[in-house]
Amino acid sequence: MIKAIVKTELAIYFRNLNSIFLPLIFFFLILSVFPLILGTDKILLGKVMPGMIWVTVILTTLLSSNNFFRDDYKNGVIETYLTADTSIELVLFFRIIACWLFTCLPVIVFIPVISLLFEISFQNSVIILLTLILGTPILISIGIFGSALTLGLAKNNILTPVIIIPFYIPVLIFSASAIEAVSIGLPYTSQISILLSLLVLVLPIMPYLLKYTLELSINN
Repeated sequence: MIKAIVKTELAIYFRNLNSIFLPLIFFFLILSVFPLILGTDKILLGKVMPGMIWVTVILTTLLSSNNFFRDDYKNGVIETYLTADTSIELVLFFRIIACWLFTCLPVIVFIPVISLLFEISFQNSVIILLTLILGTPILISIGIFGSALTLGLAKNNILTPVIIIPFYIPVLIFSASAIEAVSIGLPYTSQISILLSLLVLVLPIMPYLLKYTLELSINN
């Protein structure tokens, strides 16, 4: 069963390569704007780019997860999930993981290249990678939850970001705090521990929240 779910999710993403490349292109386009605004001061760019990377990642996850269930809702797939014998929680868990693998992981892979382009220090580059690995699954999970919460509403493209961005703030705060701590030579283990705790808390319970939310959205 698990193998069939994984194959299905992989087939969906490989049939629609836009879902892989568009977030990555969007990420690079947004990042390329900041040097045009801030100028070519390498010291200034090295200081602000870690934060700008995180802001751009948040925008990218919003783009990827905003209409996550739209096609499933139109095609009746969600009703099939809810009435099938297969555990919908397991299906939703693998869909969250697949969304992260094909939207956030490509961005994370390119972080070393971005660090070289903007001359971000090695220590900052490592902590950016670590915070993104821990933080982006949380962002994707929350974004998908927002998509489920506004499913079927006429103006869900506007409502979803308004609902979920406040829940992004703790991840952004602790990630930025860890990066700042590395920059000034302070310990950052507490921030990383908090991000890890948030990941361990959010990822296992999100499929159950999604199931409950989808049932409410379909019934209403």
